[in-house]
Amino acid sequence: WESLTSVLKQAKEQGVYIIVVDTNVSEEELADCTITSDNYRAGELVGEYFVRNCREAKFVIMTHKNAKSGQDRVQGFLNAVDKYKGIEVVQEIECEGQLEIAMPRLQEVIDEGTEFDNVFCLNDLSGVGVVAALEENGMLDSVGVYGVDASPDSKALIKEGMMRASAAQFPSKIGKETADVIYRMLEGKAVERKILVPVELITR
Repeated sequence: WESLTSVLKQAKEQGVYIIVVDTNVSEEELADCTITSDNYRAGELVGEYFVRNCREAKFVIMTHKNAKSGQDRVQGFLNAVDKYKGIEVVQEIECEGQLEIAMPRLQEVIDEGTEFDNVFCLNDLSGVGVVAALEENGMLDSVGVYGVDASPDSKALIKEGMMRASAAQFPSKIGKETADVIYRMLEGKAVERKILVPVELITR
């Protein structure tokens, strides 16, 4: 989210409209409008759901620290659960939000003998990788998996009881907001600098 700064400055100097969609940039003032899911709330929703059902846990957190959306989701989740002394984060794993990275890195944690009973994943791609690693080791019945996106794959896993919950994003709503903003800007109308599209909790 920091790598676009120089090219966005060049665009801004040339009078180009800049609408940032489904992500953030580090220098938000360069964007005329930023439109994203409420990523902090997504993580918070999952955390609130967890503590309604359980107050003791040893969590592994799957992260993507170079993505602002990933940072916000993890922080929202942690803020929702950290007031409960029985909930402990035993390890954070950088997986870049990718299935093919999440699966072997969780396997390494399992091989090291780290004790954990729940995993929060910044997105459902990493969640699918986590489920695969847990299934391979016969651990799915004893470890809860939580994610963000409510992708078709994760909803299928939730339905089968292989994941516990995910926070749904609504890409079509993000797209509609983006189109509306573009038309308003072309008509010379004022637009909000930041638009957060609400998220919803998905459970079985």
